[in-house]
Amino acid sequence: MIALQKIAQGEGGEFRDVHVPSPGPRDLLVKVRATALCKSDVEVLEWTPLVAAGNLPLPLTMGHEFAGEVVTVGDLVRQFKVGDHVAGETHIPCEKCLECRTDHKHICSGGMGVLGRNVNGSFAEYILLPEISAIRVRKEAPFEEMALLEPLGTALHALQKAQPSGKTVAILGVGTIGLMACEMARALGATRVIALDINKDRLAYSLELGADVALDGREGDFVSRAREMTHGSGVDAVVDFTGSPRVINQAIDALRTAGTLVQVGMVGAEMTIPQYMYRVVYRELLLTGIFGRHMYKTWELLNALLETGKIRPSRYVAKVMPLSEYKTAWEQFDTYNGRAVMIP
Repeated sequence: MIALQKIAQGEGGEFRDVHVPSPGPRDLLVKVRATALCKSDVEVLEWTPLVAAGNLPLPLTMGHEFAGEVVTVGDLVRQFKVGDHVAGETHIPCEKCLECRTDHKHICSGGMGVLGRNVNGSFAEYILLPEISAIRVRKEAPFEEMALLEPLGTALHALQKAQPSGKTVAILGVGTIGLMACEMARALGATRVIALDINKDRLAYSLELGADVALDGREGDFVSRAREMTHGSGVDAVVDFTGSPRVINQAIDALRTAGTLVQVGMVGAEMTIPQYMYRVVYRELLLTGIFGRHMYKTWELLNALLETGKIRPSRYVAKVMPLSEYKTAWEQFDTYNGRAVMIP
């Protein structure tokens, strides 16, 4: 089969002819019907310092947002059969460590596999997927939309941490997952959703998806505007997708006392919080982060939201193209309000 792989350190990727993987007793072999290009895939292609520090095993098939059809199942697989349609949970837990045994499989410490990082991913005709990481999807649902369940789950997990019901929530950075978070926050009962970015098109789209206010980060002071909109108290929760230390420090000051900051964006530089005791500790702020989706609470809630039509994945399919045109998706990544979905 043909797979898009990272062969060596440095920029770029390469198509290679590799063997179709053989499933073990607890694995599914999945025909990839659609796969999306994520920011983290772009970082692998560009070989950023953060990626370089991860010591990825090369050669490696990239990609992790996908949906497909089961074509073979291992002898011990019980929950899936040939012909089922599935999406993939990116994380492959060991099932034995403390985290796995205490309802935190998604942050497994026992040598967790991660599709597209230390386990071959979805930029290929077929992918080997352990049963524990397979998520059943409706057969009538388009593969192009179901390929986006993984990033939708990331947005939802962040909002689950923020607990937005009845609150003012600020979404900082409205790339694809930030846009998803605007819609998620509204669906989960936020009374006001504030979007912040420097991209005018994405800010405009955030208003269509559920944001009440769209702020250009280059115009005015975010902290002052956040306090003006909340009668001086500050917002209840912030979800940061920027990964910018400067923006994160603004978020801290924009929060009300005992507010919550959920960090999603990857912080590639040193993170310093001046006057930490006065700005964070004495105000009893909750600073937390997420890594993917909670297995499987996030997936169950996401499926419920999809069934009711409160979340519409079609809104995030920006373009559909063959996997062979991945360079176009890479070059135009920052111009899309959503994902480029590629067909192997």
